Amino acid sequence: MAKSFRVRKISYQWITLIVVLALAIVWICLDRENYWGLFGLLGPLGLTLDQMLTRIQIRDNGDVWIRRGFTGVARFHGISKLIYRKKAWKSQQIVLRHTKGHVTLDPKDRKAFIASMKEANPMMEYAEE
Repeated sequence: MAKSFRVRKISYQWITLIVVLALAIVWICLDRENYWGLFGLLGPLGLTLDQMLTRIQIRDNGDVWIRRGFTGVARFHGISKLIYRKKAWKSQQIVLRHTKGHVTLDPKDRKAFIASMKEANPMMEYAEE
């Protein structure tokens, strides 16, 4: 059974900015009676929903899958090393080295994610920086 972890959400400042911009676009479109301008909201709202629906899954064999809301699945096989950088910027604290390179992850519960990775892949090397 795969274990799922949510990613950290977009900060409230960014959500507030997106809402304010969306309301400004709606107000301008309604004021000028140009309803085609409302299609400009589909991109930012779609990307926001995509970010909010993203899940990180740890499979039983130790592989990591990132299931994004609308844009598909990214699969990372052969995880050889997990690096936890405490002093790095928030979204770059967990680095996974795999067969084709590396990936940075930002799970909401970092400690539980690291414990699950150690349990699913006991041969994986773990390092803290």
